[in-house]
Amino acid sequence: MTQVTVRIYKQGNKMWRDFKAELIKRYENSAILDISESEAFSKIEKQEFNNLIVVSKKAIVEKRAVSGIDDSDILKTSVNNGLKKISKKRKEARAKYARRISEAASQCDTLTDVAKRIGKSTTFVKRVADEFKIKLPRRNNGHEEIVSR
Repeated sequence: MTQVTVRIYKQGNKMWRDFKAELIKRYENSAILDISESEAFSKIEKQEFNNLIVVSKKAIVEKRAVSGIDDSDILKTSVNNGLKKISKKRKEARAKYARRISEAASQCDTLTDVAKRIGKSTTFVKRVADEFKIKLPRRNNGHEEIVSR
């Protein structure tokens, strides 16, 4: 099925660290692993455990495998497509605000007046103006803006 890496497994007074095993079944807080191909266990230990061990999910390094997500490629593409749709909508919204900001900037004397007229914060107005290269008033709330910021 899926190969996972176990950080630590303790049985009695023996301890095994950082070994690979095949994931057979997932439970709520643990998982059954097949250790028949694992090199960390001796032949006798594999026979004692019947080639199976139950490990806590906290001890497994690959969290995706034990949380029930086997096809990580499918997940990545669906998440990326969703993010592209969201960013496209946001860009369209910023373009709509850019038109309003350019109109307000030509009519207002201060940056805060522009922000009030549009109904957004001054930081949002600055960000959209930078993105769409809109010239804003140099005065901020009646005071000359410091150029170094």
